[in-house]
Amino acid sequence: MALHKQVKVGGGYYKGYRTVVSSASGNYTTIITNTSGVAINGISITPDDYGAGDTMKLEHFNDVSGTGKIMAILAEDIHNVGANSAILLDFPAMELVNSTESIKFTYINTASVAMNVYLIAEFIGIKKTA
Repeated sequence: MALHKQVKVGGGYYKGYRTVVSSASGNYTTIITNTSGVAINGISITPDDYGAGDTMKLEHFNDVSGTGKIMAILAEDIHNVGANSAILLDFPAMELVNSTESIKFTYINTASVAMNVYLIAEFIGIKKTA
């Protein structure tokens, strides 16, 4: 049975991010913040190369730097399944993120393969103007 998402106020807004991963083994991060409180509906992750044994995680932090207290682990041990293979993390409930909080994406490079990892976050209820 699928859970249907409903939005009563506001609309959707998509924002792209890129995590640059060098060929050195280690953790590579991208911090997702917003100047107003938001709800995140989901995130897609697309690496442009394959790293055997590489994994990813997504955490909700209580600060904008992604170094404070972890409020929630949204995903962990997500494997890189191949170049240009998108992974969609469609949250069953919207993740509420205040303006003083952040979502931290971490790519753990163990295969020593350089790549870009593209993220698209789906926000609900924020207004962007031109």
